[in-house]
Amino acid sequence: MFKRTKVTDGTATGQGPDAENWDGKEVGFRKKSKVPGVMITQYIEKLPEGKSHPDFTRKPIALTIQEGKFAFFKAIVTGDPKPTVVWSRNNGDVSDPARYQSKYDPNSNEHTFEMPHVKPDQADTYKCFAKNEYGQAMVTVVLNVIEVGFKMTKAPQQQAEVANCNFKKVLKRRSKVVPKAEEPEKKEGEIDPKFWELLMSADKKDYERICAEFGVTDFRWMLKKLNEMKREREEEQAEFVKNLSDLKPIHINADGTASFELEFDLLDPSSSIYLYKDGEMIPYTKELGDKMKHCLRKVGRKYIFSMRDLMPEDAGFYQLDVEDVNMFSTDFKMVDFLVKIQEVKAMEREDAVFECVISAPLSKLMWFGKNMPLEQGDKYDIEVSEDKLIHRLVVKDCMVVDKGIYAACAGIKSCNAWLVVEADKGAPKGKKTARKTTRAGGSGTDLQKVAQEQQQILDKEREERKEKIKAAREAAAEAAAAEEPEKTADSGAGKDKGAAVKVERIDKTSVAATTTVAGDSGSGHSAGKASGGAKQDGSHADAGGGHSAGKASGGARKDGSIADAGGGHSAGKASGGAKQDGSHADAGGGHSAGKASGGAKQDGSPADAGGGHSAGKASGGAKQDGSHADAGGGHSAGKASGGAKQDGSHADAGGGHSAGKASGGAKQDGSHADAGGGHSAGKASGGAKQDGSHADAGGGHSAGKASGGAKQDGSHADAGGGHSAGKASGGAKQDGSHADAGGGHSAGKASGGAKQDGSHADAGGGHSAEEASGGSRQDGSLADAGGHSAGKASGGAKQDGSLADAGEPGITSGLSDIHAIRGQPAELTVKMNTDCDGAWFKDGEPLKSGGGISITKDANIHKLTIHSCRDTDSGLLRFVSGDLSTEGRITVGDVPEFDEDDLHKFSKPVIVRVGQNAAFKMPFQPQESLTVSWFKDGTELKDGGGVKIVREPNHSRLLLRDCLRSDSGEIKIQLKNPFGAVEATSQLIVLDRPGPPEGPVETVETTSSVIEIKWNPPKDDGGSAVTNYIIERQERGHSLWTKLGDVSAEKTSFRDRNVTHGKKYSYRIYAENPQGLSDSLETADSIMAGIMILSGPPGKPKVVSTSKTCINLTWTPPEDDKGVPIIGYQVEKRKKDTNQWLALNAINEPIEDVNYAVKDVTEGAEYEFRVSAINESGAGDASPPSAMACAKNPNMRPCFKDPEDFLVVRAGNSVRVKISYEAEPPPHITWLKDDEPIAPWINVINTEGMSQLVIPSSKRSDSAIYTIKAKNSVGEAFFDVEVRVTDEPKCPGPVELEQTVYGKVAVSWVPSPDQELDDRLYYVVSQHDSNTRMWKTVADRLFANTYTAHNILPGIEYHFRVYAKNDMGLSDPSQSPTWGANSNRVPISSNGVSSMEISFERPPSILVPLKVHTPPKGYQLYMTCAVRGCPTPNVSWYLNNTCINSDKNYYITNSCGVCSMYILRVRENDGGEYRVVAVNSLGKAECSTKLTVRD
Repeated sequence: MFKRTKVTDGTATGQGPDAENWDGKEVGFRKKSKVPGVMITQYIEKLPEGKSHPDFTRKPIALTIQEGKFAFFKAIVTGDPKPTVVWSRNNGDVSDPARYQSKYDPNSNEHTFEMPHVKPDQADTYKCFAKNEYGQAMVTVVLNVIEVGFKMTKAPQQQAEVANCNFKKVLKRRSKVVPKAEEPEKKEGEIDPKFWELLMSADKKDYERICAEFGVTDFRWMLKKLNEMKREREEEQAEFVKNLSDLKPIHINADGTASFELEFDLLDPSSSIYLYKDGEMIPYTKELGDKMKHCLRKVGRKYIFSMRDLMPEDAGFYQLDVEDVNMFSTDFKMVDFLVKIQEVKAMEREDAVFECVISAPLSKLMWFGKNMPLEQGDKYDIEVSEDKLIHRLVVKDCMVVDKGIYAACAGIKSCNAWLVVEADKGAPKGKKTARKTTRAGGSGTDLQKVAQEQQQILDKEREERKEKIKAAREAAAEAAAAEEPEKTADSGAGKDKGAAVKVERIDKTSVAATTTVAGDSGSGHSAGKASGGAKQDGSHADAGGGHSAGKASGGARKDGSIADAGGGHSAGKASGGAKQDGSHADAGGGHSAGKASGGAKQDGSPADAGGGHSAGKASGGAKQDGSHADAGGGHSAGKASGGAKQDGSHADAGGGHSAGKASGGAKQDGSHADAGGGHSAGKASGGAKQDGSHADAGGGHSAGKASGGAKQDGSHADAGGGHSAGKASGGAKQDGSHADAGGGHSAGKASGGAKQDGSHADAGGGHSAEEASGGSRQDGSLADAGGHSAGKASGGAKQDGSLADAGEPGITSGLSDIHAIRGQPAELTVKMNTDCDGAWFKDGEPLKSGGGISITKDANIHKLTIHSCRDTDSGLLRFVSGDLSTEGRITVGDVPEFDEDDLHKFSKPVIVRVGQNAAFKMPFQPQESLTVSWFKDGTELKDGGGVKIVREPNHSRLLLRDCLRSDSGEIKIQLKNPFGAVEATSQLIVLDRPGPPEGPVETVETTSSVIEIKWNPPKDDGGSAVTNYIIERQERGHSLWTKLGDVSAEKTSFRDRNVTHGKKYSYRIYAENPQGLSDSLETADSIMAGIMILSGPPGKPKVVSTSKTCINLTWTPPEDDKGVPIIGYQVEKRKKDTNQWLALNAINEPIEDVNYAVKDVTEGAEYEFRVSAINESGAGDASPPSAMACAKNPNMRPCFKDPEDFLVVRAGNSVRVKISYEAEPPPHITWLKDDEPIAPWINVINTEGMSQLVIPSSKRSDSAIYTIKAKNSVGEAFFDVEVRVTDEPKCPGPVELEQTVYGKVAVSWVPSPDQELDDRLYYVVSQHDSNTRMWKTVADRLFANTYTAHNILPGIEYHFRVYAKNDMGLSDPSQSPTWGANSNRVPISSNGVSSMEISFERPPSILVPLKVHTPPKGYQLYMTCAVRGCPTPNVSWYLNNTCINSDKNYYITNSCGVCSMYILRVRENDGGEYRVVAVNSLGKAECSTKLTVRD
């Protein structure tokens, strides 16, 4: 009895469904789902009838996918009422519709959870909940996302993670081996990191080979360092796995896949396993089977990595990591065949040799013979040279059965050749010849020379690597020796030492490290170049600090100031400015990835250029006094330039995380000029000032260009503030007024108007996406153009506020709608009939040249050119000239694109066999107005018939059903939108048998011993090259075709040397490729060996006998056969009074004997005959004609043919007596019964050659002797047939037993009533005793009514049965009384006391059932079981529901309830289900088992 446990859904906050709809606290009963991994909670104990809780019939599958791809999960749920499905994730929510979309398809009942453009932060464990009012079902699924490349924006995020002590997210999963695209430039002599990784995973026997491959000769040093690295690695591995063993390097399998394997136990089953190729993570699958190239599956403790569809680019360095620790590394190399194996022709019992040379040493090749792998043994020798470049296969003691195709495989490269074994014609028939000591075959080239040349190339490459390593070590030793005195000489602090000394060393990871001495240039783990600046005093110059990967240069100073150039983790170049005094010049600070340059100063003011994590260029302005000039601060990714100052004012250029260019304005006084602040991604330029006013240009996170206006007084000019993504330009002012140009997050261009007084001019404020231009004014009024405008507003040029109108020209060629490609130029042209001015507007706003737009006018042609189209350029363009206007819409977009990986996969040919389906799939990014078309050989394919086209939002599929050979060709997919089209092509190759060779077959030569034929190759090779041709021959007059042999595809001729002079032969040729044999090309006529020789005429035919249906002939052979054996004769006939001779047999069906029975005759007609002898050349001269013979029977006395003289019929059935006879003329037939005429109800049916007597319903009285009498003019004949009509006899009378002598009992019975009627009746006696409990026949064919039973023992009960038997069968038995124990017992009275009668009867039961057996084929089998029941049950054996009791293949016994079945030799068809059925009057019992026959 199981307990029901009430459970509460313990879903944590943020992991389950929303609290509004899913409270997660309902009490229920836990249920088990049929689908593994599904948790079901039922809210009530008993469900109403017809209702059910939710369950999953298909659960989501775990997914590993590349970043940016389309990820989705699918699930199918059931339940009544219909459940509601909600998705969630463990760490985060799924409420963002742009990233997560839940869909439901009512047709397929599928719930889909989609994540377009999946990101790494979406990798998590997801949950799917299905709920209705009766319960809830929940399942989890894991999404793994493979990151692509390195994202610069992750640096601040990683810092935040470190600050929060969340180190797990900071660690980036990368291989110890750097990808080729990211690995630094190797220095001469550097050891590849792969060397150590391979050694740690290799066997000791492979150490020497790996060292030789990488050019390492110092084995002592290698072993010492390897042991240290192994100890460190084992400590790291022990944190995640245990029992790491059985490491097997990558190898090619027989099925064309490559795999490597290892065994270990994970300490934490949830630990992640990663695969790398050349340092880059590769996706793999555990559940999708053949849908992905790479697969990692687990079998017990063993992990097996495999990949299919091998290509040359699959060669590389593979690693398997658990979390961040490497477990196994292996190198997958591709080798090529320099010399391939060649065809070998060997004599029977001779050795055949295949040999080849490969391009790189390999310890073992895979050899195949007739598609079966070959191993070293008694039949095959596999030899490898010492340099492992030459490989040989020796097929010993060749026999005819050994011929076929043999192949050598090295990775994905292979070569094959034929072995042709010719029979030894000189060998005596029936005897086996002695084995030959010669060898046949070989490549025919000097393999040793080819191998030596290749070895020299490999040795040269190895020596070059050794020299580089040696030179690097010597240089490192010299540098280390020179370093000690340098450090001693520089022990005093504050002394200028000039240039730095660099020492290069090779560390354990073979990455060059640079250490700088004297003036400090590049501190930390710098991988680039750090150079300290030159100083004239005792100041300290630092250039490039932190983990700089670029170049940091300190500025030059004349005094004791400190000049710093490039601080932090700079990846670019930091340059300090030049100073003349003790001021402080900083150039490039923080983690700058660009170039930071400090400005020049003449006084002691500090000049800073490029601070923070700048990725661009920061340049400090030039100063003449002690002012402070800063250029490019923060994490700038662009260029920041400080303005020039003449006084002590402060000029800042490019602050914050600017990604563009920030330039400070020029100042003549102490005013403050700032250019480009914040995280600007564009260019910020400060205006020029003549006084102490403040000019700011480009502030905030500007992504465009901000330019400050020019000022003559102390007014404040700001140009481009906030997060501007366009260009902001301040107007020019002559007074102290304030001019702002482009504020806020402007994405366009803002230009301030020109003012002459202190008025305020604003041009383009807010989030304008285009250009706002202020009008020109002469007074202090305000001119605004823009705001949040998306078009263009332009004021005319006037001296006051009025608008200037132009003339009214005519437009001959106007605008139209166009589609422009993003990043490409676009041009719009308007043609007027006269030369006049016009204006351009975009979405209502005026346009002017600048900001990527050029407006030109050439006479009466007006052009608007967009140099590089952006999304913001989309809109309605309008050209206005006077009262006339024309407009057109421009839409900017991209031409559809394919992913490079998808394009590479699609370009691979699809190869199918005839009758199979071909499928093509092409993913693409979802787009609007996208048209997808499929083409085959330039013809567009439509959906229907054998073509199925499926279009999904993110991919399209093409299915071609039941491909034919004619379907081969180019398959092309085209994506088209209004901006253009892109195409991808693939090839469909449908493999089939080749077509028949081209005829006709030409006879090149025919002699008495040779026939040579020639043909042409087939027009269609079936998609794969023809490997060989098979030739068969048929001798004329025979129906059997014999295979003569085969020739290679290069030869299209064959010489048949096994011919007999004068014989004719037909030939047929088949072409063969890997798909099978073609139809045959057959010779039109037979080809004779030599010239034609015909035989002489036979003797004159003689008529032996005639009948109305046959005339028998005989003749003598020809006297002159011309020396050519006669193979038979041809007989011809001619009817009297006609001149035409008709052949009775064809030439190719000769009559081999010298006699023939002509059956094609007409009764009463006369014929004459002639005979011709046939040899290999044909039929010779005809013999003289025979005498005329008439087709009629000769007179003959009647005779009977094989009659039966005795017939037994069951009473009531009909009697049919058939007698065949021969007589001429036809006889008169008479039937008699016991010499008396037959009764009228007996029918007699006479036909030609047969007479039949029929009694419709026979009785016992019809038993008699029937006589047939046939009489004609020649004589008469008689024949007697005994007919016995009988029935199954009646049982004998009562049986009596009497003992006359001890041990003998006389059995007597009353005769059967049929004894007098049937003289063939006899008796059968059966005996039964209580000891054996079986009936056995003790007497048979008794014609008396008594029988004496012997060996009657006391204490045993005996029973006897007597049967009557005749020709119809047995009667029912007569039962005897019991004889023996207790037969004469005196009954004991109960004296009035009643007793209960006990019954031992019971239905059958199985005491010991049958057992399962799995014997090998040909072995014996003994199967038993035990049965009990009373009365004794009848036991039957069944095999697959067929009774086998009477089957002689099974020996079946039943001894006291032990039922046995014995099979002497088990056959394949003996396997199946065996069943034993025991039945008695009270019931039935049975048991069964299965028998499996092993090979």
